[in-house]
Amino acid sequence: MSGYGGTPPGWQDPYGGQGWSQTPYSGAQPPPGYPYAYGPPGVPVRPTSNASTTACLVCNIASVLLCCGVLAVPGAIVSAIAMGRVHNDPESARKLTIAGWILFGLSVVCGIVIAVIYFIFLLNADSGYESGTGI
Repeated sequence: MSGYGGTPPGWQDPYGGQGWSQTPYSGAQPPPGYPYAYGPPGVPVRPTSNASTTACLVCNIASVLLCCGVLAVPGAIVSAIAMGRVHNDPESARKLTIAGWILFGLSVVCGIVIAVIYFIFLLNADSGYESGTGI
């Protein structure tokens, strides 16, 4: 294409010469209902991201390794499934990621409760031996 206007060789108008591909300054009028000479504006599509799903998976795995995260095991499984569905079924992946975060939160709460109960029993436990008896 030379850049001096006109149509390139071998180019055919995909709109059948209705003036849609014309510039607004060439005098062509757009069809009724379309305010622009280029056709209706499109809806921008945001690319899907798996950052939250990845963070959920990492947090659930860390919860399994660091504390007694019994609920983090299903959370890690749900997050891994969601990671596989991010590009194919984003709505399902979003719901699975939310479920993974909920399971992670419940595992953290259960871990804290178990730690508090453990320390309460540890502080209230009798030693079971007499000090200073020399036996």
